[in-house]
Amino acid sequence: MDWSAIGGLVGQAAPTIGSLLGGLIPFPGGAILGQVAGKIVAEALGVPPTPEAVHTAITTGDPATVNAALSAADAKMQAEVDKFKASLEDVQDARATGVKYAVAGSQIQWAPSAVSIIVGVGFFGTLALLLKGGINFNETIGQVLLILIGSLVSYMNQVVNYWLGSSAGSTDKSNQIAAMTGVTSAPAKVAVKR
Repeated sequence: MDWSAIGGLVGQAAPTIGSLLGGLIPFPGGAILGQVAGKIVAEALGVPPTPEAVHTAITTGDPATVNAALSAADAKMQAEVDKFKASLEDVQDARATGVKYAVAGSQIQWAPSAVSIIVGVGFFGTLALLLKGGINFNETIGQVLLILIGSLVSYMNQVVNYWLGSSAGSTDKSNQIAAMTGVTSAPAKVAVKR
């Protein structure tokens, strides 16, 4: 048994969770949210986070208690979906702002490029120092380099997401989430001078 079998069982009492577990959101974020949904519904029912345990709890439990737990879990899952949606919109907003600055001819349009270059040089420079060898990680400089590379990995991830993340893909994901939750959102339009 897999989580998709649970989607139909919880669909009426918990439509958001039912949609996610039923596989109605076919994108990578949907799979992540589906895993979260499985854990949330299992937690609400007080069972281990497995499809079998959730199925047993739903089919053998008191219907009123199960429906109340599923409704509470659905509200919690809706908050997770809203957080995910906000993170997608944040990326879209950053790109749209960059386009607006470029259209206006503002010098700040170069800020994302400058930050990206600084982060990239810092990341690859620190990585080269670490790979060079001869560093004693028990000494202060070794510890500082490890902390620095840890921070730069997350910054580099943000840089790559900014430049290589798909605006069209993000819009599609936002629209799919909005459709699932019953909230409509119009895609942002940016005027470009030619």
